[in-house]
Amino acid sequence: MNRKGVDFTFSWIFAIIAGAAILGAAIYITTQLIGSSDTQRDTLVAGEVANLLNPIQTNLEDNRYSVINFATDTRVYNECSTQGTFGVQRLSTSSKTRNQWSEESIRKSVYDKYLFSREIEETEDKKLHIMVNPLFAPFKVGDVISIYGAKYCFVNPPDGVEDLINDLSIDGKQDIGINKTNSINDCARNVTSVCFNRIGCDINVNTQSETVTKDGNDMYYEGDGLMFAAIFSDYEIYECQISRLMKRASELGAVYAKKAIYLQGSGCSNNLASDLQSFVLAANVSSSRDFARQVMLIAEGLERRSNELGSCRVF
Repeated sequence: MNRKGVDFTFSWIFAIIAGAAILGAAIYITTQLIGSSDTQRDTLVAGEVANLLNPIQTNLEDNRYSVINFATDTRVYNECSTQGTFGVQRLSTSSKTRNQWSEESIRKSVYDKYLFSREIEETEDKKLHIMVNPLFAPFKVGDVISIYGAKYCFVNPPDGVEDLINDLSIDGKQDIGINKTNSINDCARNVTSVCFNRIGCDINVNTQSETVTKDGNDMYYEGDGLMFAAIFSDYEIYECQISRLMKRASELGAVYAKKAIYLQGSGCSNNLASDLQSFVLAANVSSSRDFARQVMLIAEGLERRSNELGSCRVF
């Protein structure tokens, strides 16, 4: 289920540069408006943050990183709700001027993005890091978008995680807000420490049980993308976004079940329709534990069987 690599295509780079330019211009203009209230300005910024996420998406099998540079220190408020067909993401911001934080802006609703973060994510050095990883269950469900402003120190990360960090940071040439070390004593005091397969850090990751323990809560993951998301997220945000992703997976499963029936009638024997319908029911979970322990087991079986069908693959 782990799909690694960074694919910096020309169109993607152009979209990021264009998006960053638009965001920078929007922030500059709104901060210069005479007579504008802080709330109006921050509402525009929240909208631009949501818009900038549109070009930052993965192809089928790549992982990506980007950064948003703000004109001032900024807080991003992340609210997640499971109400509705796919749930909803609400973003708002506030900025620091004259050493004071403005009031939270009006919230911007986003229905097709899945942002994992703390409920209040605060920039450091006016930067907001963005890591994007695709989620397959077994078909591509969506992109896991992790946003973080704090700095992190990873203690003894496994080779796969270290390789991914090296890829995203271009072998350390790009600051992605994550340092690696062999000892917790080497972590700076002002960073969040993350231990792998040991305890004693602010956040502890067990790669055997695939759990991230943070603030006394266990978050279950599958694959590197959700592992990073759990590290960067508050518990409530993480669980909510997993539920939202599974709502989408359930709807996609129903579509693929219809495709399987159609292919069956066209001479492509697959016997996947009933299993996909079972997947649809199983995907309606309310916890990351059920997602990792139940849904992903079914997804792995479906992926294996679909791959064996050759030209008659359903997904």
